[in-house]
Amino acid sequence: MAVSIEKTSTGTATITWSHQTDDPRGYLSEEVESGRLEDALTAIGASTIEGLGTTADVRRIAQATTRIQALLERRMRGIAVELRTQGLTWSELADALYGDSAKRSSAQRTYEAGMRQRGLTPQT
Repeated sequence: MAVSIEKTSTGTATITWSHQTDDPRGYLSEEVESGRLEDALTAIGASTIEGLGTTADVRRIAQATTRIQALLERRMRGIAVELRTQGLTWSELADALYGDSAKRSSAQRTYEAGMRQRGLTPQT
């Protein structure tokens, strides 16, 4: 993994990546430079949602979180296709994606969405 996070002290870390090899499409750079990564991490770390600030703050944080969630969902679908192509069973894929081997139908739906995302017909 080329993207690295160095924990420099309690509550402090440095994220490092290469634009050319780790982020050739610029997705990570865009999320960092726009402040959306910071906003989404704020949502994760908040002790309560009510404590996130003004309506404008919460709205901005919601938009950032939704954007990053969509990017990650798209990537998860691609990962599901790749893992299935590498031979994982539905149970193994469910465990890899959801930490629960019983969620086979959820894993299958994610795989099928990934196939459609690639413009391919899902093959189960």
